[in-house]
Amino acid sequence: MKVGIIIGDKRLEYMVMEEFKRRNIPFVLLNSYSADVNVIVSDAPQDFDAIIAQNPEVIARRVVSYLYGKKRFHKIVVGVDPGPKPGVAVVGDGLIVEEMQLSDVDLVKETIDGIYEGYEPEKFLIRVGNGDVVNRNRIVNFLVEEYTVEIVDERNTSNSITNRDAESAKTIAFSRGNIVKRKLNTIVRDGHLREIQRRSRIESRGMITISKSLARRVLLGEITMEEAINIARGHNEEG
Repeated sequence: MKVGIIIGDKRLEYMVMEEFKRRNIPFVLLNSYSADVNVIVSDAPQDFDAIIAQNPEVIARRVVSYLYGKKRFHKIVVGVDPGPKPGVAVVGDGLIVEEMQLSDVDLVKETIDGIYEGYEPEKFLIRVGNGDVVNRNRIVNFLVEEYTVEIVDERNTSNSITNRDAESAKTIAFSRGNIVKRKLNTIVRDGHLREIQRRSRIESRGMITISKSLARRVLLGEITMEEAINIARGHNEEG
């Protein structure tokens, strides 16, 4: 299997090549149509069938299904292992096609949006583990109004989950859960707020400690950590 690249924008061409290398997708640069490749990607409409997109990750994800002999995956299931650094696994028609570890809970929504845009499946389901209740609820609340979300009881999985990483997310992705129909209530305790404040100091390189009221809003998913730090920084400058 090989992908042909016909991209006029040299910067985008380079970024696509780097993304293909990262994902081990074989490719060749072309100047025109070739029957020697399985699919062609481009940044502009062509006189032949081609994947057209402007984002390297979107282009790569639309190519992945061709590696498995499909033009598109019918169903994508995303498993999310909640925690301060969530693990994410993407399953396309029963095949593990992607896995990653995020550096922050605030990145989950953006990541899920990118997965959905890239794969364009007919069916899309997110399964979130229940191991970390606070971060689980934050993640569910980020997603439930736009996507179908299930909560998976990790105690009922066939293998016990001990490593809080993408490996756990794969187990979650293959486990049936209960559908969530609305946002979840999050119990806010002082310990949770102090942890959010601690992370704000780390992410601002010791410059900012957000207030408990801002930490509460971050915990409830109303704002991201970056937004909270910017608000706190603005207040400090005003003072």
